[in-house]
Amino acid sequence: MKKFKYVVIALLVLMLYPVINGMGCDFNYKYVTPNHEQFGSCKFGQYTLIDYPNPKKDNGYTVLKGLYFYAFGNAAVLVVDTEDHTKKITDAAIESLNWTHESFWHQFNLKRLDKNSMVSYSSSPTKQLRVIPYDGTLSMTDSGH
Repeated sequence: MKKFKYVVIALLVLMLYPVINGMGCDFNYKYVTPNHEQFGSCKFGQYTLIDYPNPKKDNGYTVLKGLYFYAFGNAAVLVVDTEDHTKKITDAAIESLNWTHESFWHQFNLKRLDKNSMVSYSSSPTKQLRVIPYDGTLSMTDSGH
């Protein structure tokens, strides 16, 4: 029975590690493509992404807010709120809305490439590898600075 108690405690610590580690996030980024301009930030485990589809056409924006978890190069965002402020339906707006409203949980690989950039890989809604310039720390254990 004593060994079982230690196994349960070890499992609880392992389950809480991504939550506690994610609370150490403190970063901002801007990522621009021809159809999107995204601004993301994370502070004390609170993640916010603002996406402007068709930024040159002033087509409004979408907002995703969530809780950020990070462990061993994997990040996850538990979505707690989404907002749609788009003005017209375009392909870029549909893309943005699909990603924002796709699920309550987004998971992706996120690793520091160097002091000022990170690599993000996600397979949903499509496979995508991006190098994103950013400023800050990804987690409590991020020791890149």
